[in-house]
Amino acid sequence: MIKDIDKILEQVLNIITKAGQTVLSYYGQNLNIKDKGNDSPVTVADLESNKVLVSGLREFGWPILSEEGVDDKKRFGAELVWIIDPLDGTKDFIQETGEFTIMIGLVEKQANNTYRPILGVIYRPTAKTIYYAIKGGGVWAKQGEHKPRLLKVAPVSKWQDIIMLTSRNHTTDLEKRLAKKLGIPKILTYGSSLKACLIADKKGHINLNTTPKTFEWDVCASDIIVHEAGGKFTDSKGKLFNYNKKDPRNQRGYAATNGIIHDEIIENIKEL
Repeated sequence: MIKDIDKILEQVLNIITKAGQTVLSYYGQNLNIKDKGNDSPVTVADLESNKVLVSGLREFGWPILSEEGVDDKKRFGAELVWIIDPLDGTKDFIQETGEFTIMIGLVEKQANNTYRPILGVIYRPTAKTIYYAIKGGGVWAKQGEHKPRLLKVAPVSKWQDIIMLTSRNHTTDLEKRLAKKLGIPKILTYGSSLKACLIADKKGHINLNTTPKTFEWDVCASDIIVHEAGGKFTDSKGKLFNYNKKDPRNQRGYAATNGIIHDEIIENIKEL
């Protein structure tokens, strides 16, 4: 673990809050929406948020992998790499649901040349709520000027008590079939990475996307936040994510749970 990570976190919280203020300045405005392809919109808010994040994080001297930035090849082999999403849930931002976030993850090179997150921050600007985690330090939620709360997943295992969280704009047929097969009675829709935060905060127990349509910046911060709350976050085969790959696409999607039901969820995904 790197030195002074608490001080680094403090700086990151300031940077992401500033990016949130920038994003909100465009909320409900003329967004100059463009399509990046594959039904993936980008707005001026995405790009301006990216400028704020990159400007702030660049001072640390570590390479940055961003959804909205040019790929920095210096990240290959680097000891530490930032993985960021300047506006997760752009469709939610456009639809003005309030359910969009900004995400910052920091991954560290491991002994086996894989990369795992050691810090993750997710900010929901409309609620002024920040979720943050350092490896081994738990996950915390802070809303406005209130004191931070330590989060833990809900230890629920009976399917009739499980709440599945699905995407407002990207729900898949497999999710519906899985819920029906297991007898999961309650399915709630949310935007962006809020679903991972809600699992960490006992307000849901499972979220998944088995398609190859997400990328490292969509899951990096969520990964450490779910794990530090006692849950599990893997690909759809049950394997931990390896970050900072040449191709940042999550070819096998992801599955996030409260941990207790994770293995059974993975087995059922394989069957379906």
